[in-house]
Amino acid sequence: MLGNSIGDMVKCWEAMNNNLRLQLGNIRASFQKSFYEVEHAHVSPFYGYLRGSVSRAALRRIAEELLRVDYVGTNRQICGCTLRTSYGLPCACELGRYRVGGIPIPIDVVHVHWRKLTMEVELEVGEDDGSEVDMTSAMDELWRRFRSLDVIGKRALRSRVCELAYPTMTTLCPPPEKIKTKGGVKKKGKKPADYDIYRDPSYHEYVDKASQSSQRQSQPSQTSKKIKLSKKQPQFILQFPNHIRSYIEDVVNVESDGNCGFRVIASLHGYGEDGWPMVRRELGLEIIDKDMSTLYDKLFSNRLSAVRESLMIESFGSQPPEKWMSLPDMGYLIANRYNVVLVCLGNPCITFFPMTSSHSPNVSIYCIGFVNHNHWVQVNMKEGFPLPPVTLDWKNFRSHIATTWMLGFAGRMQHWQLLIPVLA
Repeated sequence: MLGNSIGDMVKCWEAMNNNLRLQLGNIRASFQKSFYEVEHAHVSPFYGYLRGSVSRAALRRIAEELLRVDYVGTNRQICGCTLRTSYGLPCACELGRYRVGGIPIPIDVVHVHWRKLTMEVELEVGEDDGSEVDMTSAMDELWRRFRSLDVIGKRALRSRVCELAYPTMTTLCPPPEKIKTKGGVKKKGKKPADYDIYRDPSYHEYVDKASQSSQRQSQPSQTSKKIKLSKKQPQFILQFPNHIRSYIEDVVNVESDGNCGFRVIASLHGYGEDGWPMVRRELGLEIIDKDMSTLYDKLFSNRLSAVRESLMIESFGSQPPEKWMSLPDMGYLIANRYNVVLVCLGNPCITFFPMTSSHSPNVSIYCIGFVNHNHWVQVNMKEGFPLPPVTLDWKNFRSHIATTWMLGFAGRMQHWQLLIPVLA
């Protein structure tokens, strides 16, 4: 910006001032991105308390440090705690403890330097009457504006407010698969894989394909290995009842480490397979919920403490059999905690409805399968598939309003009963 070494003080000052203005604009732009833009690597609920409140540069460093957790665990000596001492950010051993506990990263463990997303100077105590941090007038104006809008405007404004009020929630979704329709038939020969034309792909098509592949690998919900249902791979499909096989679209396998059941639920719930610690923690909170304590005392009786202990783990890696997900105990907790219908295809096949809520027509149905006598997999079913019966304990201990679940799915449960004598 100085251009050359010849110039008076005014020209030098103007050039330096312009340079500082550009830097200031870049810093403010980065603050806005940290407020409103979420990188795909930070969509996980593990970063729920940090999104929109911590610099994206800090989130990137934490994401890189999280990769070390697999071999560092919670051991401080192996970790070295370099990120904590040098940058004031949680290091691998800290992140390991949060992951084992199934809790998101607390915002208090991030140094205040990374949480300052404004150029404004903080007011000292007693310096002002507090009017600059009072939101009363702003909230009143927001309500007036909300009431003056039409339905479409109200929905748009509500969605923006929800982004600030509920930072742990996100409306992001994976990008759709790109349909490759470039070029025409140039020569005869073997059709290239994943392309719809008989020619060698151009260089930019290779780049597009690599980019899409990397995006799919970075998505937590896509990390599971999908097993195609074909005659060459019948090891899972043949373990399910004959009359339900025609309704199965595919099976998604997960890692066999003693957490497979919780991995399947995490994947179905949108956490991704690696979100299994969150599921363990949330089910642990469900069983000690004071509003549900009476129900679970009757349902589990003298097994209540054993069920709760099975949700608690001390370290990563393979878990002993007493820590595995077992039905029907976990089925009740999952259906109640997430207000979903849980369907298990195994021996026996069972349906779990929520026990304290009424029927909802838009409820999510999570279907899991028990195979090889010791492994859980995700089973994707066709729309409207038949539902197996519920357990006797569900009928005995469910609330009165929960009866509407049986009425809402009566047709699909009757369909199941009709299929058994015909095709068994």
